[in-house]
Amino acid sequence: MVVFAMGARAGLYFLLVTLTNLLQSQIQPVVALFLDKGCPLSQSYTPEIDRLRQRYASRVLFTLQANPRDYGVTITPSVVVTVNGQVRYRGRIDDRAPALGKLRPNGPTRADLQIALDEILSNQPVTIAETVAVGCAITSSTNPSTSGITYAREVAPVLNRHCVECHRPGHAGPFPLTNYDEAKPRAAAIAQATSARLMPPWKAEPQAHRFQGERRLSAAEIDTLERWVAAGAPAGNLAQAPRPPVFPDRWQLGEPHKIVSMPKPFAVPAEGPDVYHCFVIPLSLKEIRYVRAFEFRPGNRRALHHALLFIDGTGAAARRGPDYPCFGVPGFLPTASLGGWTPGFTPAPYPDGTAVTLHPGARLVLQLHYHPTGKPETDRSEVALYFGTEKPRRRMMDVALGSRTIDIPPGEANYIVRDYFTLPVDVEVTGIIPHAHYLAREMRGWAILPDSRRVPLLTILDWDFNWQQHYRYAKPFVLPEGTRFEMEFRYDNSAANPRNPFTPPQRVVWGPDSTDEMAGLHLQVIPHNNDDAQELGQALWGKIMRELGGGIFRRPE
Repeated sequence: MVVFAMGARAGLYFLLVTLTNLLQSQIQPVVALFLDKGCPLSQSYTPEIDRLRQRYASRVLFTLQANPRDYGVTITPSVVVTVNGQVRYRGRIDDRAPALGKLRPNGPTRADLQIALDEILSNQPVTIAETVAVGCAITSSTNPSTSGITYAREVAPVLNRHCVECHRPGHAGPFPLTNYDEAKPRAAAIAQATSARLMPPWKAEPQAHRFQGERRLSAAEIDTLERWVAAGAPAGNLAQAPRPPVFPDRWQLGEPHKIVSMPKPFAVPAEGPDVYHCFVIPLSLKEIRYVRAFEFRPGNRRALHHALLFIDGTGAAARRGPDYPCFGVPGFLPTASLGGWTPGFTPAPYPDGTAVTLHPGARLVLQLHYHPTGKPETDRSEVALYFGTEKPRRRMMDVALGSRTIDIPPGEANYIVRDYFTLPVDVEVTGIIPHAHYLAREMRGWAILPDSRRVPLLTILDWDFNWQQHYRYAKPFVLPEGTRFEMEFRYDNSAANPRNPFTPPQRVVWGPDSTDEMAGLHLQVIPHNNDDAQELGQALWGKIMRELGGGIFRRPE
């Protein structure tokens, strides 16, 4: 009826165009796209999909599919390529994510979809017709069970305890989880990420000396989420579901004494490698102030991954400009460190009697790690400072273990770095900060007491540079004089390491660049007796001098 209403000539033209498009869709490749804006990996492919659309304009039909089960698809992002209704390729778009939660630092090494399309358009067999897609699991449309585990009774309390702090509107989580309607479509992805212990992001293994703000689900909680998904993600009586927790709208520690922000917004590109950038912020202090606590407020939680906060009291950072790239290290020797921020971090005052002293002229340096989200982003983060009125009675000090003589041969899967330091005085241990780059796989730190007992301080079995953390102990503890701090880091420079920045593997040595490596384990300690600070400082300086004799500023030939 529409054709006749348009007139005979116009109707005939419309009919011909329709038939031509229909025929063309039968003979040209059709790419069925399965994407989900709530899946971070799926979202990151937006620029690549746009590029492929332009590359194959008029030769390939791209369609966004809403019914993945019709194609047997269970993961997003995924693609299915058909020609004349026959499947010619299915699987991933490329290999940028070789495993769940792991991304290649320098991007994909094989563009699977593009290769398949080029072969199809050249009338050649597809070399690799099926690959395994990596990404977010798709929740089944199975009818929910009417009995057993439910969102209202068992699942909502788990999500409220561990997930909602980040997964709420305007915060770091890519989708909110504050109610059943938000959680139901993500049920399979939630169970997938939690059973793999990718979420909540927490790398430290359980130990006797626990950390503040531990984000770790129990085995029973993970089992609850898995059984809920297996039952079809039933709602239960939503009227009885607990309400999500209420979080402060502004500053968690109350009204600060001083608020500073980045001088201007910073533009984060839509795609490409992660961005590490430093911002130098004048504090404009007219007198000495003592920082008792700080709170970092990200300006863009989608794009900002973590932050480290340093103090520049010499002007060294300012001489580099108001902002500059700074992967790995901040590019100057900091006067002090305030700490760091990661999603879910809960600010807390420094240990009683301690503070970070700021002198007039001091500057705050933010080292920020951004990750592209698939669209251009901007960030302008803020920092709140809380001052005390009394001069610190105790001194926070840094015991640095590590090595600058790293030299990892290509293919070496078990390269070990070790270091140690023996305490000359009693100390109170308050925190620990590990650091390495992409090749590190395992990190272990421990203390050997004078009576030979071994005390674990930190164990990470799957290091990920993208989830660095400043770990603070929930209860600081005293270690006696004669205690030996030890560290052992293991590196994997083989092709089997999905985070290896080189394909094929290449020799990697110590250095600050993204393709170099580092090894550092920093223990935050306070001399138990304040008069012992000078003796500890001298011992630490002696350690540095011994390392200087070993070529601290020389890379291996």
